[in-house]
Amino acid sequence: MKLTKEDVVRIAKYLFVGGSSALLELVLFQVLYAVCGWQIAVSNVCAVVVATAYNFLLNRSWAFGQSGNPTRSVILYLLLFAFNTTFSTTAISVLVAHGAPSVAAKLFTQVCIVLWNYVLYRKRSEEHTSE
Repeated sequence: MKLTKEDVVRIAKYLFVGGSSALLELVLFQVLYAVCGWQIAVSNVCAVVVATAYNFLLNRSWAFGQSGNPTRSVILYLLLFAFNTTFSTTAISVLVAHGAPSVAAKLFTQVCIVLWNYVLYRKRSEEHTSE
């Protein structure tokens, strides 16, 4: 598969949005968990909610440039959000319970989510352009 200039730009934008939202999520998670002493699950869900809203807005308006049905986009994004949040909260809790540092557990889940989210966003973007 040959990458076009459009592919490279889209990937760069996705990585910027993903990287900045991942950093926001990681920092907020650590502040809530390690500094404020909140429960791990509550800290994770709060951090994910904030980062997800940021990520959705930037990916939709800038990285993938979707201007189609916003209601459908929000519904699909919320389904993905529910899956990602359940996965990350469960995985972090299990990993920390087995001795992993919280920051390492959080980073592991973020890498998994970034990889499958790109595939799904790309697929949705391609479907949108063919509609």
